Amino acid sequence: MDDVREETREADLAGAVSEDVSAFVELSEVLTGFSRYDLRGTGMAELYLDTVKRQIGTSGYDALITILAAAPRQSPDWDERPELLEAARAIAYLWYTGAWPRLAPAAHAALRRQMANEEFVVSPSSYTEGLVWRTFHGHPAGAKPPGFGTWSMAPPPVPPIEEVFDELEPDFAGRHAVFTAPVSVSDIDPSMLPGLAPERYVTPSAQPRAAAPPTRQEQQ
Repeated sequence: MDDVREETREADLAGAVSEDVSAFVELSEVLTGFSRYDLRGTGMAELYLDTVKRQIGTSGYDALITILAAAPRQSPDWDERPELLEAARAIAYLWYTGAWPRLAPAAHAALRRQMANEEFVVSPSSYTEGLVWRTFHGHPAGAKPPGFGTWSMAPPPVPPIEEVFDELEPDFAGRHAVFTAPVSVSDIDPSMLPGLAPERYVTPSAQPRAAAPPTRQEQQ
């Protein structure tokens, strides 16, 4: 009987972990512009989720999930929690580079985390699995060589939008199910398209930073 209870408990725990990771992958799909299939294929989802929760805290992560779930097809309102906008950028940075970035000092202070605010590579595998290499069909230097002679071949062309629609899974629903008829690519939210999004051409230094936390006088 004890063995049966233990197996049941482990199965329940595995199901809970799976749901947690699935929610994180769905969140990351919005932030990176890559599909759940691509994100899962890196093998980094569980490790990245653990990293995010340690860096911004479980309460901060839950708040971020709530904000993005409330406005999945438009820019959320970050005015009340600007540090979560910085956390969202950090998650995208993590997926693309395999490293957790140094947060804006104001955001790090608002999150009230005890660890040092510095950039670090999450694992050796995260470097090779960074999404940045996929954006230009490249490969990480010193790892995952593409094969002899491939340097002489042109990268594959970007598929037409019709082909992208055809390859989407049958249950492609939720926040993505907003088009019932063919539309122009220019009318589609860049986060819903594969590959590079126009926002990624903006240099990090040009991005607005999180606001400073309120002073004691302002809080009173």
